[in-house]
Amino acid sequence: MRIALIDPFAGISGDMTVGALLHAGAPFAAVKRGLEGLPLKGFSVASSSVTRCGLVARKFTVRHREPHSHRGLSTILKCIAKAKLPESARQRACAAFTLLAEAESAIHGVAVDRIHFHEVGAVDSICDIVGAALALDALGIDRIFCRPLPLTTGAIVTEHGRLPVPAPATMELLKGRATFDAGVTGELVTPTGAAMVAAWAEEGAPPPFVPDAIGYGAGERDPEGYPNVCRITVGEASVGGPGALFELVCDVDDATPQILGHLLVRLLERGALDASLQPLVMKKDRPGTRVTALVASALVPAIEEVLFTEGTTLGVRRRAVERTELPRRIVRVKTRHGVVPVKIGELGGRVVHVAPEYEACRRLAAEAGVPLPNILREAVARWLA
Repeated sequence: MRIALIDPFAGISGDMTVGALLHAGAPFAAVKRGLEGLPLKGFSVASSSVTRCGLVARKFTVRHREPHSHRGLSTILKCIAKAKLPESARQRACAAFTLLAEAESAIHGVAVDRIHFHEVGAVDSICDIVGAALALDALGIDRIFCRPLPLTTGAIVTEHGRLPVPAPATMELLKGRATFDAGVTGELVTPTGAAMVAAWAEEGAPPPFVPDAIGYGAGERDPEGYPNVCRITVGEASVGGPGALFELVCDVDDATPQILGHLLVRLLERGALDASLQPLVMKKDRPGTRVTALVASALVPAIEEVLFTEGTTLGVRRRAVERTELPRRIVRVKTRHGVVPVKIGELGGRVVHVAPEYEACRRLAAEAGVPLPNILREAVARWLA
């Protein structure tokens, strides 16, 4: 499973994202070819090497002769639909623009189908979002995660007048996302960058993965004091292996269902190989829950910290265990709604397990508005074919 981790320590925009993905190994030719298939005229794209505060980065540039244009969501979606794009790139691009339109609708009190994008409806913004989606497809990225985003102060001048930064649409898109105070004035997170994060990136920490490429995408400005770049790390998720592991167990009778659900999520986010909840009867005939986590030895301290801080236990039992794993490989199959990674488990050279990647199927089902079982069944059928 291929993972991309976005680190917007100095902000994120459309061109910075494309630049970082190009720097991480996405072929510029594939991005350029896909963008040239858009039914837009009078534009060209370029990729160049620049430095920001001594860091080598990639700058993605869109040049166009189009006067300032206003485009509605339906116009942009039709433009993307007409282009010859990989299905995963098409769906990612449409999801980002749809989310952006919903944010604009919320802050302006206008129906989504009546929203007309100003700056984001221009050719360069369309190329940025579609270009980033093409680069992700070229890198074979299955899941995307994003570190906390920077908040700043100041103001920008827009079609609606002078507005605070982050722009209102940006703030709407950042709802529910982790942020931090960057301590600087000016716009670091653009609506385009926020839309891509909101539409594509999962919340929380990524599972353990082995980085094999790191890209820096440069913004237009070159301020003093910090590199105006966005970093994206690409790698392969760890699938575990044979050998000694630890099983961490605690029994609790004073945790609410909300706390237990949150605890399970946090255990997996922090790297537990597996985590489960089991009902039981404890002392004084109290109903309780057994929390169990399977953990690699190096992560035992981190997972125990989660059990103590996110749960209600005062003690954790630990025992060494071993497990046998089937050799596995990932095959990417193309369904009507997008590409799905399928995990293949083998025993003695025989295929004994065929499992579509749940998160990828869940995302495609939500984007296409179809039942999740349909995606799962089709992915298996396409692999068997």
